[in-house]
Amino acid sequence: MKALNLKNGTLTLSNDHLVSQLSYGEVLLQVHLAGICGTDLALLNGYASFNGVPGHEFVAEVFETGAGVDGGLKGKRVVAEINQWCGECDQCAQKHYRHCLNRLVIGIRGHQGCFAEQIVVKANTLHIIPDSIDDRQTVFIEPLAAAFRIVEQLRLHDYRDVMLVGAGRLGQLIARVMVLQKKQLTVVVRHARQRQLLQGLRLDCIDELAVEAKMVDVAIDATGQQSGLMLALQALRPQGICVMKSSYPAPAEIDLTKLVIDEIELIGSRCGPFSMAIEALKNGLIETESLIDATFLINDFQVAFALAQQKGSMKVLIKPY
Repeated sequence: MKALNLKNGTLTLSNDHLVSQLSYGEVLLQVHLAGICGTDLALLNGYASFNGVPGHEFVAEVFETGAGVDGGLKGKRVVAEINQWCGECDQCAQKHYRHCLNRLVIGIRGHQGCFAEQIVVKANTLHIIPDSIDDRQTVFIEPLAAAFRIVEQLRLHDYRDVMLVGAGRLGQLIARVMVLQKKQLTVVVRHARQRQLLQGLRLDCIDELAVEAKMVDVAIDATGQQSGLMLALQALRPQGICVMKSSYPAPAEIDLTKLVIDEIELIGSRCGPFSMAIEALKNGLIETESLIDATFLINDFQVAFALAQQKGSMKVLIKPY
């Protein structure tokens, strides 16, 4: 079986990769299509010290079901939660599955990823995909769910306007989700193409130099850089909310005194609700096709990753077979 294998920062193609035997409650999936994420690129540079098959954005078909799994799942088109939870810890008992204390993370921590012909996952982490959502849309469900996590977290807050700093792969999806919330939205863009992809949406695009102090109630950082976080904090009014969607390659230095004086609330934001992402795509609320740059067969993975690493690149897809 074909699979991409990451070892000590080097990505190679294996033609004889073996998947693990199915344990109780698991299913074997045949991967249709997978997307290259910014996290996958970070793994190449040593993020999370991961070795194995990377990749976590995908659409697949249930190929085989293990013991304890409804055989009716076979043949269903599905996606799987990136977090593979244990179901036994304190967090799982409270249904906080994304924060399972023993979780494995597909293609990132302790679990083989989706840049392969087949992958084994827990059946209780699957979501069946409606026929109205095609494969090229479905590969966006995981990052789109991460964007909808912001909506979940802000649900109990009263705010008038939002600034999004960063309009890359994830930022484009966040912008599309935040437009649906019918709040005034300003997006800080760095490249002409980012601005072009946001045309037609109900939002304002500005560059970094146009960011003023105390502009908005909510600021979201999706840049992956400390400078983006600093810009987001600068833009907040007193009692504002900063949503941190980035993971930073090094510890970030921030002015904690400003946070205290202005009573700024910091919210970390990671994985989100797959159900909200699926509903949005099913109802035609989110457009994703314009965000796809190219699709490659797995044999051409080097070209695919080279394109994904180019400045301003959006989504690059891989077909395992």
